[in-house]
Amino acid sequence: MFMLAIVGVCIVLGSLGQIAMKQGMNEVGADGISKLLTPKGFLSMLLHKSVFIGISLYILATILWLFAISKLDISFAYPLLSIGYVLTAIFAFIYLKENITLARWAGITLILIGCSLIIRSG
Repeated sequence: MFMLAIVGVCIVLGSLGQIAMKQGMNEVGADGISKLLTPKGFLSMLLHKSVFIGISLYILATILWLFAISKLDISFAYPLLSIGYVLTAIFAFIYLKENITLARWAGITLILIGCSLIIRSG
């Protein structure tokens, strides 16, 4: 059960990392992609507060993930990461004010059904 909680923390950190990076890129603006082409621009984008926080959350999630997969079957743990799609969509709806269509909600529901089947198998 503890390892399942670790996987859950990985999922939440990954989703929050996505939201932070998206927020940061919204703040950087559309010209942010062109900044990737120069070392100075790339470094300034990486050091943008929200992007940096998002990357940091991803690194922490990766460290915890390594711990989790050292104890769990990968065929059990890895599919559970798809819950991150669900959380990211919900966080995007709440924090980024993104519109989520009925078709997206239907897909999210299918992901949750699949994850519940995987958890029951463990």
